[in-house]
Amino acid sequence: MKRRIFALALACLTLAALLSACGETKEPDLRFTNNLDTEIHNVYLSPAEAEGWNDPVSVDKLGSGHTMSIDFSKAGEGAGPGLYDFGVIDENAMNYDLYEVTLAVGDKIEISGNADGATYTVTHADGTQETFDAWIYAN
Repeated sequence: MKRRIFALALACLTLAALLSACGETKEPDLRFTNNLDTEIHNVYLSPAEAEGWNDPVSVDKLGSGHTMSIDFSKAGEGAGPGLYDFGVIDENAMNYDLYEVTLAVGDKIEISGNADGATYTVTHADGTQETFDAWIYAN
């Protein structure tokens, strides 16, 4: 009888541990919001010291007003908080680039405007904000 109670208690504890682990979700490192007048087709995040752009972190279409999550790991092996170049390409093949921006876990990036003028707003995890003009050019 003691063995059954022990086995049942052990099974219950194991099940409880599994259920709590299943409920855990990792918060994304960064959140990016598209507030351009157009849909975004590619999103890039590369360490600032990289010679060129890495592969896109997303090729999913992101409509105006929509948000996506980005993890630093998509910027390359060993990537983490630091200095980055960030860029997007919209449905009209226009590039909107941001160079040498400091990003950390919990930061939010938002782009707004259009091909005539766009800005990136970076809201850091501590609540401070920085605004940058996007470098805009045809792909």
